[in-house]
Amino acid sequence: METMTYEDFIAGKRLIAPPRGIADPPGLDDQLFAFQADIARWALRRGRAAIWADCGLGKSWMALEWARVIATQGDVLILTPLAVAQQFVREGAKLDIDVTYARTAAELNPGINVTNYERLHHFDPSRFVGVVADESSILKDYTSSTRNALIEAFA
Repeated sequence: METMTYEDFIAGKRLIAPPRGIADPPGLDDQLFAFQADIARWALRRGRAAIWADCGLGKSWMALEWARVIATQGDVLILTPLAVAQQFVREGAKLDIDVTYARTAAELNPGINVTNYERLHHFDPSRFVGVVADESSILKDYTSSTRNALIEAFA
């Protein structure tokens, strides 16, 4: 019997998440910095991705460009903390991206919609082909009811 090396043991524990996104993403807005476009393209290729860019690096624009491309396949929902949803509407306008602020399902429009995490229960997650979870702090607390509701809704 051959003995397994430690490296082989560790390699066997590695989780591999295959890409589920768009193999060859289309061009992105020229207003993005090169690093922002690179990250957005990477996220589009991955399909399921987390952009852990630091404060001030333009995560909103990267998320909006991701959402714009995904919205060509169906509706996208952007979830934000309180008082941030309208910021996405304004930032979308800067990129010529229509973003609808919706408090309930009756206010949804085709394309990209944004709402607060606290309003998630007003929406049918199956309607959306993409979801953006703004503010990673929402996801960090394993006991958070908002985090758990988000995972359950979009599993």
